[in-house]
Amino acid sequence: MDIAALATTASQARVNNQASILVMKKAMDTASDQSQGLLALMSTSAPSISLPHLGNNIDISV
Repeated sequence: MDIAALATTASQARVNNQASILVMKKAMDTASDQSQGLLALMSTSAPSISLPHLGNNIDISV
């Protein structure tokens, strides 16, 4: 291989790496936004009255 081909290959690898990083960052931002929305939704759907006896027991009998 000559120098030009090696330089082209290295440049393409660098661009591919940068694109992969940008896609991963976008996916992480989207996941963060979705989790924040889910947490907000869960906090609004929870009852405002605290009922400490709820959720402590599970009936597993058949």
